[in-house]
Amino acid sequence: MSEPQIQLHRAGQRFLTQTDRVTSHQLFSFGEHYDPDNVGFGSLMVSNDEVVRPGPGYDDHPHADAEIITWVLSGSLVHEDSQGNTGLVYPGLAQRMSAGSGIVHAERNDAYRIDPTRPVEPVHLVQMWVRPDAPGAAPSYEQRELDLTALARQWVPVASGADPDAVVSLASVGSTLWATHVNEGVSRPLPADGLGHLYVASGQVEVESVGVLATGDSLRLRDAAGLRVSGTDAEAEVLLWEMTL
Repeated sequence: MSEPQIQLHRAGQRFLTQTDRVTSHQLFSFGEHYDPDNVGFGSLMVSNDEVVRPGPGYDDHPHADAEIITWVLSGSLVHEDSQGNTGLVYPGLAQRMSAGSGIVHAERNDAYRIDPTRPVEPVHLVQMWVRPDAPGAAPSYEQRELDLTALARQWVPVASGADPDAVVSLASVGSTLWATHVNEGVSRPLPADGLGHLYVASGQVEVESVGVLATGDSLRLRDAAGLRVSGTDAEAEVLLWEMTL
């Protein structure tokens, strides 16, 4: 059995883009930030942790050849695209947009205009882009709710190209996004076999052979299946990409 290979990246090593409407922390090269040694990991091309203030958000902009997963931690985000898809994304809902041969979409934090009962508040999300198996496919869209309480019991497959139990599908057979909540005293083994990318979306955990990780910290893993993640205080939310080598 191979020894696990682990690279630790602290929250402060992320790139930062800040505007009057968005604060975005980027784990890999993105936009004006470019590091030739940090342009993704495995099939994961983009992982951005963002807070979007109420109002416009992101107006119409294009994408191509990316499987885009949006995972909302708090608040809500309105989605509209050139294929006629619309949706409201909030905690407990998985959203996947396959950009394929080309799609234009907008993401705005203005759900309160559609539903006056929704609060006017920032939306906190993690958006991740995965490389599809084949370029130029027809664009598509999928969103489905999941049982958030299940995250406190186990790793839940949120999006996958192979796992039939995943909440939404991916056009990347070797990629699966897992999510879990870990409370103090709870310990779970990593499901990632091959390549893995772990991100602490909120809270604090302890990872076997690594130590304590806090919000915004991440690990790039190889052959680390079975390493345990343990809760250290209040509930932590952890996202893990499992990818084939």
